[in-house]
Amino acid sequence: MSNYKREGSITPPIFDGSNFVYWKVITTAYLQSLGKDVWEIVEGGYPFSSAIPTDAESKNKYETNAKAINTLCGSLSQSEFVKVM
Repeated sequence: MSNYKREGSITPPIFDGSNFVYWKVITTAYLQSLGKDVWEIVEGGYPFSSAIPTDAESKNKYETNAKAINTLCGSLSQSEFVKVM
């Protein structure tokens, strides 16, 4: 029953080093549910600048990138996070 509850969750599962394919599919779906802008940054990348942007469009991309990073970092166990840090 606990697996069913976890799969029905509104957050992606925590990747602990096992069952990567499952984690990838669920996390992909979750990121896509955050909006097309988040998914486009995940797929295409985000060019970092040396300063926080000030214009509206650049700020939006900066914040969208932060959402993607937060989601990905938050869906890794501590031991897996250390590997990608």
